[in-house]
Amino acid sequence: MKMKAVNKWGIGVAVAGMFLSSCTKNFADLNTSPVISQDAPPELLFTQSAKSVVDRDFDWFYDCYSYQLQWMQFGTAAPGSSATGLFSPNNTNNFYQGFYKDIARNLVEIEAMVNNKPESDRAAYANVVAIAKILKVYGAWRVSDANGSIPYSEALKARENQNFTPVYDTQEKMFDAWDKELKEAVAVLGKKLGSQAGLGTGDIFYSGKADKWIAAGNVLRMKIAMRLLKRAPEKTAAIVKEVVANADAGLFKSNADEWKFISADNNFARGGNWNMDNSPLSASQNMLNYMYDNKDPRLGLFFEKNSYTPELVDSLKNGGVFPATATYNPRRYFGLPSNPDKRADKNLASIFERKQYTMKFNGTNVDVTIDTVSRVQHRLFNLDAENGGANGARYTQPILTYAEQCFMMAELVVRGLISGDAKTYYESGVKASIQAYDDMGREAKIRDYAALDNAAVAAYIASPAIAFTGSQDVLLEKINIQNFLNHFKSPWEAWGAWKRTGIPKVNGILAFEQNTVSGVPVEVPRRWQLPQPTIANQTNWRNAIEEMKKTGEYGTNDNDFTGRVWWDKK
Repeated sequence: MKMKAVNKWGIGVAVAGMFLSSCTKNFADLNTSPVISQDAPPELLFTQSAKSVVDRDFDWFYDCYSYQLQWMQFGTAAPGSSATGLFSPNNTNNFYQGFYKDIARNLVEIEAMVNNKPESDRAAYANVVAIAKILKVYGAWRVSDANGSIPYSEALKARENQNFTPVYDTQEKMFDAWDKELKEAVAVLGKKLGSQAGLGTGDIFYSGKADKWIAAGNVLRMKIAMRLLKRAPEKTAAIVKEVVANADAGLFKSNADEWKFISADNNFARGGNWNMDNSPLSASQNMLNYMYDNKDPRLGLFFEKNSYTPELVDSLKNGGVFPATATYNPRRYFGLPSNPDKRADKNLASIFERKQYTMKFNGTNVDVTIDTVSRVQHRLFNLDAENGGANGARYTQPILTYAEQCFMMAELVVRGLISGDAKTYYESGVKASIQAYDDMGREAKIRDYAALDNAAVAAYIASPAIAFTGSQDVLLEKINIQNFLNHFKSPWEAWGAWKRTGIPKVNGILAFEQNTVSGVPVEVPRRWQLPQPTIANQTNWRNAIEEMKKTGEYGTNDNDFTGRVWWDKK
């Protein structure tokens, strides 16, 4: 299935950039400078916000490569690189600033600009305002998910009321506000109003199509509601039942409907901070072995084969490095333990070293360095990897997927919160995820890409560790392992899913490796440090932290990364 490239960084971004460019964290500056012309089309501001959601190379380098992909044990520091500091994150959480600086303020300004238009002109912007609200809620939820309380209800309104010290809303309050906003936005889009201003190509996700945004808004309602399972499962059930019962509202029906970004074949996700080689990651042993042993069709899309091709083995034999009796191992997928202490284990020292050989080639000594272990498939993250240049590769960033929708429905049925066929939901989710990663790999033009084998997919779903069989606990574990794997390309989502479910788990079906440092167990972080504002708003910031501490789970220090935000209840 051929996918369409939807990003065209055109006039929308250029004009929005001229209107709203700033590098400040101050709410006063964010809300009062520069002046925005009320004559400008409001929809031009949308593109800058949408672009800022996905064009986040700084987040990838620090949050994802350095921490989240390793915390979630998709990858581990490659041989020759260090795993120190893994549990004391720094230079992270830049999406927080990005939300206020580049995303939300543009979206809030869209509504303000529409409200300032003559009443006869406002009706034409109903859909634009509704779509902007959906994107704003997504950004706010993503910021809060790992920060807890954030400025929301009073944030970014200083142009209206000169309030430069917004309060921090609790997650409990925001969850209700977000659901209300999403419900209202979907209702507006569902009216099928005529004579609407269009976002067109300025909407890099759906080209302004209302029906697509309706489904995205509903799935986002479901996803946010799932976070309430630890606190208020009755609210989760009520929201999901409401969304599912309204057939006209719509959900994703296939991968073609899901909320994702697909780049053009140039000038995106190429080099710089996108380059995983700056923070090289090898496959984590448990994850790779689970996928290899169960013949997961996504294996080659998540991880690369090692360097030992048949030709290389022959060369090493001919060069006198390997004995003549050495044989080629066709497996070529091998991972490293994730536990930092394993690097100090003398019995494992050889696998944490890069293999460097000196061999004879045409009578001359040649030094070669060879990867014995598999690398994380870095071509999915950096289109310049491997053959680089004008290779026609395109980057995909999932935001909300059809597979995740299926897994949410399967879990809710198994938990008895809604009715339905859990097995069908689960198997549809597995198939959708495999197809989505096949599409990503083909678009990224990864090395050794092979077309998806439907027979292999069917065999995978029928294999004992994957098949939808077992007790309720086993079924929930299998569902959430597949949901977790589906978030490989969005490691912040994998982190959130793991916090919500505790899956993968130590000694589980997909075994999560216990981390130790000098023999002492170390917990995986569960939140970011709430960024400190300017002096003017530090009272509200401090009050927010003290409020979050009341649960006893936030931690005693601001930088207690193993503490929990409100939704992440023990």
